[in-house]
Amino acid sequence: MIIRKREFFIGLVLLISFLVVLAVLMSPVINGKTVIGYADDLFNQLTKGSSHYISGVMKKAAKFDGESFQVTVKAKNKEEAQKMARVFTTAGATVNVKGQKLTVSGDLGSVARAALTDADAAFNNKGAEIKSLYGLESREVVYYWWNLFSSLQKQYKLEARTSEMSFSEAMMTKALEPAYNFEGIRAARVADKAGALTFMLAFYIIYTIWYGFAMMFIFEGLGISASAHGEKAEA
Repeated sequence: MIIRKREFFIGLVLLISFLVVLAVLMSPVINGKTVIGYADDLFNQLTKGSSHYISGVMKKAAKFDGESFQVTVKAKNKEEAQKMARVFTTAGATVNVKGQKLTVSGDLGSVARAALTDADAAFNNKGAEIKSLYGLESREVVYYWWNLFSSLQKQYKLEARTSEMSFSEAMMTKALEPAYNFEGIRAARVADKAGALTFMLAFYIIYTIWYGFAMMFIFEGLGISASAHGEKAEA
């Protein structure tokens, strides 16, 4: 039952207009994309613009020049094992394949730099360079490198080799994962998108308050309000 018609209809108008705007946000109105899709792309670009740590990891790799390693990597199947072997041997590692398992050995610093070079190319959307080198898609190659350093990280952890374990983890989280996740996305700086970012954040705040006022007026119109002690009371 409507107790206060004025408040109820104000709230109803606010709610309807809120839903109309929501419908626009969910429609492909920006170059075939929804506003939400555009916002998602923008935040991905900004995240990529602040996620390039490969050069820093490359400097760390120099500390492991001359340090040999040997690790066992398991592929999903024999075909994948052969592809992994192609990538690792091209980078200078020695690989022995037995079914789905590969025994990989080589110079940690040298092999890491090869992986970082591929990661940097993928991160900078130069997958064609990786494909011309291995005959494989760039993400596939980055994934194989991630498998190698994941296996190394686990092995170094068991051996309590803290420095090597930390380096292997940095290879995964600061180089290979960003390269895999952000390939194909154009990087952007916050300074270059400050206007759009400010507008979106301001709109988000206003839009949230908009919904809150709509519901508040509707409840008041229905005679529902909160007392000072948080108890509901009817007018």
